[in-house]
Amino acid sequence: MAATEKRPEIIELSRELRGVPHCEDYEKMISGMMYNPTIPRLLEARHICRGLTDDYNNLDTKSISYEDIADKRFELLKKLVGKVGEGTFIEPPFRPDYGCNISIGKECFINWNVTILDTSLVIIGDRVQIGTGVGLITAGHDVSVLSRRKFVEFGHPIFIEDDCWIGANVVILPGVRIGKGSTIGAASVVTKDIPPYSVAVGAPARVRKTIPSVEEEMADPHNPYRNLPDRND
Repeated sequence: MAATEKRPEIIELSRELRGVPHCEDYEKMISGMMYNPTIPRLLEARHICRGLTDDYNNLDTKSISYEDIADKRFELLKKLVGKVGEGTFIEPPFRPDYGCNISIGKECFINWNVTILDTSLVIIGDRVQIGTGVGLITAGHDVSVLSRRKFVEFGHPIFIEDDCWIGANVVILPGVRIGKGSTIGAASVVTKDIPPYSVAVGAPARVRKTIPSVEEEMADPHNPYRNLPDRND
């Protein structure tokens, strides 16, 4: 359902992102209000995103060594999305809508064929892993046929907190927050918030169990992962 007023906290978050097309309709769009996606400022923003997406997905890897590919892709990714942390890598093809409405933390891995309809903001934390074929969908439409004839829609933000794993072919719908350390099982459809350190599966996704926090795992002398070397060791 569309919101009836702007969300100042979401608009404030957008000011930290590169290349956002700030205007009245943009602020309505990311706040979840009805807006017109065909105004020139928004059409231009999506057009720019298409070009940057092509650059990212069509990088000529034959002329680049495997040691250099991550750095080359990271430079392109910094132009494509609104914000991205060091050590993050996205396998192409990658399909964002605006690109500038996406914030990704450090040391994330996103596998190929991921679509992000970032009508509103998509905020991804640190060390998040996302499987193939995932869709993060912030865009929404009313069931009213007349609303579609009038070309109005809305978008609600998606938040994926630190250390989450999103399985292959998962769909996350507008307005959802995935809590820290959670796992979403393959092919699930997430329609509601998932609490931290949960395992959720199904369509719609439901929490099946909770798991220990990182701190609890580190305190457990029998944890098989506790003494493994860190990524950069």
